Amino acid sequence: MIGNNTSSKFNSVNFVDFINPNLLHPPSRKIQLIEQVKTVKLLKSYRKIPQLVTELQSPNITNSQRNKNESICSLQQSQQIHDKDRQITKNENEISNKTRQNNPQNSLPQISLAFVNIQTKLNDLNHTNNIIQSPQNSDTKRSLIPPKLKSSSNVSIKNYTCNSTTTGSSKESCSQIGNQLQFNLPKNIIFSYCGSPRKRKLNVTAKSFTVYDCIEHKIILKRKSNKKVEVASLTKIMTFYVTLLIVELFNLNLKEIKVKVTKKASETIGTTAELKYNDILSIEDLLYGLMLPSGNDAAVLIAQTIGTIILFNQYNKKLDLKLIDIEQLSADGYYYNHQFRFQYCPIEVFIKQMNLYSHQIGQQNTQFACVHGLANEDNYSCCNDIITLSIECLKYELFQTVISCKEYVLKTLQKQYEWKNTNKLLDKGFFGIKTGITDSAGPCLASAYRSNEMDYYIIVVLNCKNLNMRFDDTIILLQHAKQKKMIT
Repeated sequence: MIGNNTSSKFNSVNFVDFINPNLLHPPSRKIQLIEQVKTVKLLKSYRKIPQLVTELQSPNITNSQRNKNESICSLQQSQQIHDKDRQITKNENEISNKTRQNNPQNSLPQISLAFVNIQTKLNDLNHTNNIIQSPQNSDTKRSLIPPKLKSSSNVSIKNYTCNSTTTGSSKESCSQIGNQLQFNLPKNIIFSYCGSPRKRKLNVTAKSFTVYDCIEHKIILKRKSNKKVEVASLTKIMTFYVTLLIVELFNLNLKEIKVKVTKKASETIGTTAELKYNDILSIEDLLYGLMLPSGNDAAVLIAQTIGTIILFNQYNKKLDLKLIDIEQLSADGYYYNHQFRFQYCPIEVFIKQMNLYSHQIGQQNTQFACVHGLANEDNYSCCNDIITLSIECLKYELFQTVISCKEYVLKTLQKQYEWKNTNKLLDKGFFGIKTGITDSAGPCLASAYRSNEMDYYIIVVLNCKNLNMRFDDTIILLQHAKQKKMIT
């Protein structure tokens, strides 16, 4: 019985259940789902592996990796170069210290190596800039330098600005110099192709000249403008000016003052108005004869008349202005001072007034010794002083009408006078002022030009090459003045 029971038990038991317990106790549904999800994820991960491989092999990623590698290499190289520079500087410092110890002149100040490097670089840059610039005497103004030298100058400046190893204030000065050179370098390159813009030489024969802008009240062009020289008949401008002032001072009328021509006036040499002895003219007529034909005889007669008026007013003597006979007055002894036994000369009185008014208007390099401008070493002026005198004279309407007159015709009891203006520029926009010439002073000209509200100039040229060149020089200076004003 027992045997049968045991055999029945062994027959009912399956040994596979002991080997795989999951079969004995099957898992729940949740556990099965979790395992399925895990297997699915594993399968998906295995599928993505070839995609990752292809993405890693794309050109963008490979280039970025290359750039990273190159940057790492360049950093390493720069560090190595920096270390080498440090070692070189250390060696140089050690050598310099040894030499200082061996040298007896240790007390002398030592020049730093950084300063020496800066100086050498500056010399190199100056050398390259001089090479790039065009030759001064070349007509074509073209550069014969190969392009290699021009490019090397850029490189040198870059090296200079980037590789400077100085510190502190020296570093700042180094950078400032480098910036200045970088600023000047494009100009030098342009000049090497086009030629450097040099100042245009004035093709003027006058040894001294001045161009004055009456609107802006400043001198635009000049050459030896304060040099004391003889001014020939430009002296007559002052003769005209003193006459206007004296007549204005004593409230006289130029047309009413009549003068008899003296022998001294009629015998005056040089350019004359051809005044006839004992002829009678007014002071206003004599001013036309003074400026238009540049009459020396008219200048002498005006000085005698105005000097007489001054003397009579000083001593409170009456003078008949309707007819002034200077020779008769001198014969009657009106010019003789009985107290001091001195004979006054009206011309000398007039010249004193010329120098007095010259000082008052601000002429510094001027002295008058005659009234007409004939050769005299003591009669001199300069361009700037003539311009100041011309400015004062142009304030009077009578002066403007006389200097702008081309021809003046006068009829007297003895003669008919026809005076033509010696200024050839009156037909070219100019309206005066005065011509002059002597052997010692040379051809001279003071002229005034006005075209509109913007162009108003006074031009003075002294000691020109010939008579016609004084007019040409004036036109050239006027053109230069206009161009300069347009540029500015």
